[in-house]
Amino acid sequence: MTAVGTVTGETPARYGARESPRAGRWPAVVFGVVVVAALPVWLWFGRDHWFFLDEWWGLARSKAWDPGYLDGHNGQWSTLTRLQYRLTFELWGLRTYLPYQVPVVLAHLVVAALVRQVSIRCGVRGWIATAVAVAFVFFGSGHENVLFGWSSSMTGSLVCGLGLFLLADGPPAVTRRDWLGLLLGVVGLMTSSVFMGLVVGLGVATVLRRGLRVAAFYTIPLTATYVAWYLRYGSDSAGAPLQLTRRTLWFVGRMFWAVFDALAQGGVGAALVVLAGVGLATALYRTVRTGDRTEAALPAGLCVAWLAFSGMTALARAEWPFTQSAYGASRYVHVGAALLLPVVALGIERLARRHAVVGAIALVPLAVGVPGNVDRMVDTPVEFTGGRDAVLAIAHSPYVDDVPPDTMPLQVGALGGLPVTAGWLEREAAAGRIPEPEGSDPVRDLTATSKLVLVQDAGADDGAGCPPLSEGVPLALRRGDQLRFDGAVTVTVTGDGQVSFPRSFDSRGGSAIRALAGPVDVVVRPAPGLPVRLCTPSAG
Repeated sequence: MTAVGTVTGETPARYGARESPRAGRWPAVVFGVVVVAALPVWLWFGRDHWFFLDEWWGLARSKAWDPGYLDGHNGQWSTLTRLQYRLTFELWGLRTYLPYQVPVVLAHLVVAALVRQVSIRCGVRGWIATAVAVAFVFFGSGHENVLFGWSSSMTGSLVCGLGLFLLADGPPAVTRRDWLGLLLGVVGLMTSSVFMGLVVGLGVATVLRRGLRVAAFYTIPLTATYVAWYLRYGSDSAGAPLQLTRRTLWFVGRMFWAVFDALAQGGVGAALVVLAGVGLATALYRTVRTGDRTEAALPAGLCVAWLAFSGMTALARAEWPFTQSAYGASRYVHVGAALLLPVVALGIERLARRHAVVGAIALVPLAVGVPGNVDRMVDTPVEFTGGRDAVLAIAHSPYVDDVPPDTMPLQVGALGGLPVTAGWLEREAAAGRIPEPEGSDPVRDLTATSKLVLVQDAGADDGAGCPPLSEGVPLALRRGDQLRFDGAVTVTVTGDGQVSFPRSFDSRGGSAIRALAGPVDVVVRPAPGLPVRLCTPSAG
């Protein structure tokens, strides 16, 4: 058997246990059946998903917001995801979320297949590689990278990166296949910054497998291309500045543990850490003993790729107040599992070569985690499933063409307004891309009116001199009317005996509530336990 394996073959690397073609075929068949069955299962669990946060940046267009396809988003190069969303929106609009979801589910299943193949290339026999990859297929802890459409960026980085680990194998000289691999690398750059972590790991693996010249062939042009893009397009969209502190290392450590804890789901994540350590340590030991660096190339490259990814993530997130506890985020543990599971599989393989029973026992921690991860597939956070009826109701509200077209009715906490304008919603609803909400729901429609019509701003002066507000006050607001206030109030829109969901306003965010259209009937109430002052409506 040659040192260079095929990308799709079932035979382990030359230092692995040799399997007959027949022995390697059945694990592949079983894995294929699992993957085919998993596609409808994942889509079923994701059937209630709806557009959330980043997706609106990829969908909406207005005079004030019209990013180019090379522009960064939170420092990420996401050209391919932007193209995917624009094309899908032109074909299906907001009528269904399924076309946006199918690509990311398929990408996850491709990653699972690549995890299996990378494990085999590391020297793991087919059945162990299949067992590990099946655990990843149903890795519900990583649901964000499986069911959230916009996460096709991160999952796409894994597809390109793991594919490149397999493709960038060969003799010491650059071959025609390396040019194909470099092209795949350029595609990977346009998925997300996760790919740059894999480029670092690829450089290590390629140095060990094929030498410095081939490693430079891949890493120098890919790194230079990314740096050039970031300086020209990406830096302006980056969030908090990168900071290297003691908390950065703590963040990386917590990310590491979160991966294995999520895989095991039973408090036995430490066993998987040990297995990964066995896999990497034995590969390094055999390399030192035999002088053959190829055996350690893939395990070391994958570990370095994870370390680069986690380090970049920690530099950007560890000191930012909104993300200091994001080390266990679903999207991060998904990436970590994809990169570290082949090393875990190698550790299981080493034990299985000592004794088959020991190898079977080593698979128990992963098996223990599967039921819990299937439960995580069901338990999707509410932010990924809500908001559909509200958006459709706003788009078809009778007030949508009365408010200024640059009004942004979708607010997300401290992030402020999403770049979804009333003008864009009205235009796309008229084009048939945004359907009408189903059924009659006065509360939903009044809440849509509240989001469209009522905005908070600084006002002409503050409300400190206004009369005290001790109980609810009904008011009729016309276009341009302002309610000056001091303190915290809740406002509901009323009509035909129905009441909208309340909206909270705090004078620290602006001392006036302004009506962009009218007339609308509202009730203003004081927040409980706080002194509140409110002035009657005045023309803005």
